[in-house]
Amino acid sequence: MLTPETVLQNRYILQQKLNDNPARQTWIAKDSLSQEQVVVKLLALGGAVQWDDLKLFEREAQILKQLNHPRIPKCRDYFSLDDRTLWFGLVQEYIPGASLKQKLNEGTTFTQEQIEQIAEDILKILLFLHQLNPPVLHRDIKPSNLILGEDMEVYLIDFGAVQARPNAAGRTFTVVGTYGYTPMEQFGGQAVPASDLYALGATLIHLLTGMAPSDLPQHDLRIQFRDRLSFSVDHKLINWLEKLTEPSLKKRFSNAQEALEALKGNDFPIHLPSDNSFSSSYVRLEKSSEKLSIFIPSRFEIEFVRPFLNWGKRIILGLKQKIIRQVERFKSLDKQKQRQLMIGGGCWLTGFLLLDIFTSVSITGFIFGIVRFLLSIPFSLLPLALPAWLIIWVMLYNQKVDYLEKIKIEFDTNNFEIIRESSGSEKRETGDILEIKDVYLTAFQDMSGKIHQSIVINTNAKGEKFFLGSKEQQYIFGHQLSKAELRWLIQEIQDWIDNNVEC
Repeated sequence: MLTPETVLQNRYILQQKLNDNPARQTWIAKDSLSQEQVVVKLLALGGAVQWDDLKLFEREAQILKQLNHPRIPKCRDYFSLDDRTLWFGLVQEYIPGASLKQKLNEGTTFTQEQIEQIAEDILKILLFLHQLNPPVLHRDIKPSNLILGEDMEVYLIDFGAVQARPNAAGRTFTVVGTYGYTPMEQFGGQAVPASDLYALGATLIHLLTGMAPSDLPQHDLRIQFRDRLSFSVDHKLINWLEKLTEPSLKKRFSNAQEALEALKGNDFPIHLPSDNSFSSSYVRLEKSSEKLSIFIPSRFEIEFVRPFLNWGKRIILGLKQKIIRQVERFKSLDKQKQRQLMIGGGCWLTGFLLLDIFTSVSITGFIFGIVRFLLSIPFSLLPLALPAWLIIWVMLYNQKVDYLEKIKIEFDTNNFEIIRESSGSEKRETGDILEIKDVYLTAFQDMSGKIHQSIVINTNAKGEKFFLGSKEQQYIFGHQLSKAELRWLIQEIQDWIDNNVEC
């Protein structure tokens, strides 16, 4: 049995066990020759471990010996030992730091800039691996296999699922990968360089949302994550991630170089969905052959209210996942340990109740008092928050755009109407749908110098509907939306008019 201070190969002194798998053990050890810390991975042959597992283990050692990249831990040694159980050992360079999975479990929130930097770093590693001859495929990229080192660099570890040559048709293969991060073609034994890109995309989505891809909804095998974001994210990055995680290989980036150029470039195409919803948007669209209705929330709701609610959902879901993990951990214990924990918990609860009954101080009342105090803190801080709210209100008031304006646009086969609601007031604008000349994108600058884009409905309206002396009446709306959303709405409006209005 392997324990701390056990010496392997008269050289490696085991120090700390990193996992609980008795057949696949990973240890931090000290190399007595170099006096450096190393990672020792051990595989016990027999029982649940089959020859296929040993082949993957040996392949990992062979591949790592050939790789020379500053962000991939180097292979130091490979050995076998017979201590009642036949063990195979792999010694690797130790990277001080924490995995991205550990960071997520600690509650770390990654910013867009951090995620883009992680994406760039891993793509450069994949560029190195995929350009080898034959290409080396990692096949198991996920947060637990990415280490954020103390030098703030990202390292790719665990090449236990690595593939250095494609599987021949009809040949048996071992399914590797992790559910949620693994694309469909890999489950069929046909992993390609783009398969690693999918896993990277799923990993970045996990970092962005705080939720594992397997916990996110899917539509046509596509990961739906836009409405799970707790902060504003550039649509270019969102579209890039969607292309990176396309279920179809034909629609996915084909190689790391292409994905890297799209990430760093400014000409990445914006994906316009063909269905009745834009998955990143808070816009609600309802349409039939008789009517098209568009509901646009206020900028305040989009930028403050909805992200706050999504943040709350993430917190609740995170707590739920932690509870589930603790329950599963309890279930995985043997019956004796379960009984010990239950007895210990029962004794603690009994002692707490007896202490509450037989002492002059009510512990229950004390706890409820603390809870009441904590709940009262937000209300006691309200007077202090009023100046901040006043400053925010003045800032919003001085903007050219209305942060509280929400809009409803309705089209039927004869007319269209724009209803603007803000601070309890309502303004209606109507027009003849047959007088619409064009629907297009425009831009304007507010008093702070910020550029806003909006939709313009340009018409042939005459008389009182002149706009600042122009011969054409213009209706402008949608300043609170992104460029991608505005383009989508323009396309929806134009398509509906073309299909349902007789000129």
